[in-house]
Amino acid sequence: MARILVVEDERVLAKNVREKLAAHGHEVRIAHSGREATATNAEFLPEVVILDLRLPDTDGLKILPQLKAESPFTNVVVVTAHGNERIAVDAMKAGACEYLTKPVDLDELLMVVGRVVDLQQINDNLTFLKSREEESSGLDRIIGDSEPVRALKESIRRLTRTEVLSLPDPPTVLITGETGTGKDLVARAIHYQGPRRGRPFIHVNCTALPSTLFESELFGHVRGAFTSATQAKRGLFEVAQGGTIFLDEIGHLEADMQAKLLQTIEHREIRPVGATQTRPINVHIVAATNRDLSAAVESGEFRRDLYHRLRVVHLHLAPLRDRPEDIPLLATHFLNLHCRRFGLGAKHFSEEALRALRRFDWRGNVRELSHTIESCVLQADSDVVEPGHLPMPGEGKAADMTIELPHNRVIQMDFERERPTLDEVEHAILVAAFEYTGQNLSRAARILGITREALRYRLNKSMETTRHAQ
Repeated sequence: MARILVVEDERVLAKNVREKLAAHGHEVRIAHSGREATATNAEFLPEVVILDLRLPDTDGLKILPQLKAESPFTNVVVVTAHGNERIAVDAMKAGACEYLTKPVDLDELLMVVGRVVDLQQINDNLTFLKSREEESSGLDRIIGDSEPVRALKESIRRLTRTEVLSLPDPPTVLITGETGTGKDLVARAIHYQGPRRGRPFIHVNCTALPSTLFESELFGHVRGAFTSATQAKRGLFEVAQGGTIFLDEIGHLEADMQAKLLQTIEHREIRPVGATQTRPINVHIVAATNRDLSAAVESGEFRRDLYHRLRVVHLHLAPLRDRPEDIPLLATHFLNLHCRRFGLGAKHFSEEALRALRRFDWRGNVRELSHTIESCVLQADSDVVEPGHLPMPGEGKAADMTIELPHNRVIQMDFERERPTLDEVEHAILVAAFEYTGQNLSRAARILGITREALRYRLNKSMETTRHAQ
């Protein structure tokens, strides 16, 4: 329960208040003067102070700011005599959260204290969740050192280092990429790196809301707008006021809602369902999709004007198979994350396991990699994760593989898409060996197990074939 300091010079009342609160599990201390109150407050750090405004050595209003300065999280409930409501109002302005009049009703006091404690717990939880959200949503949560990831981070820094996002009409951002590439992580990074970080971040999954409720959820409704609208409701655009609204999977938005969203972006205002007046909004709009919106525009499934209005700033996330050098970093991150989550000791990957991870195609991208590591953490019976612990589908290994060559050269085999050809594979290996040896033909031939003349012939033939193919 709560720590409570009762500041009251009437000793009988103070005793009765303490007994009432202690009977309900609270830890209570009493101070009979202002000096005693400030000393006890500094040592006790109460969550609630019940403060009489008339004390023998001072005015309660004078010590109220000092009590709050000593412990800002403390909630002060002031107690005043009849006819002193004006003073109570001044106390509320000075930082008190509630006030009671004398004679004090102990049941009412208990109810007020309970309400204050519950409200403080809610605020503490919200502060904790907000802090954790910020910690898990920064730019450093986008993991990778490949060129696409470095370029993405630099684009986010350029966008958020100025005050452009704090304008009443900030530029919209469209994030594209395959499922599982981390589009929501990028949206959060934009919000929490930018000037709107102190305001709400509202994530809306456009595919999760029924079309019949979509307009009401986004724009709100007035009482009586439809049969079940028994009271007015604020829409998510209003909830996000001053902050960011993230419209995820916007490529699946139906045509009528596309038109209404376009109007909202153009005029920076909304009209709740059933309302006759519009309401202005100051919200940064970030959208994301795994669809090819340009193709959807050409097929008539997505409005051209909305598409161009959304992609004022366009960020594209490369699939994981196009940046295999990031896989070891991501895999190690997820391994540590899931080990901590399940309370397990530290583990690490064997070199063979890391090679197996790099060879896999990861059609589900980063999300699939995370789920795979989560599963292997529970299966590995030692502190070393081996290839046999990795629950990767066999068909992915059979149809796809990666051949690693020196100097970060990679041959990506994709048998389902019938690429690359044998000539292209041979050409890549010949060139890699030739460059690895500093263009020493004899040494490259020894590495490949063929004669110098055979290597020269194959190189010339490979170069000729490549030229004709181009």
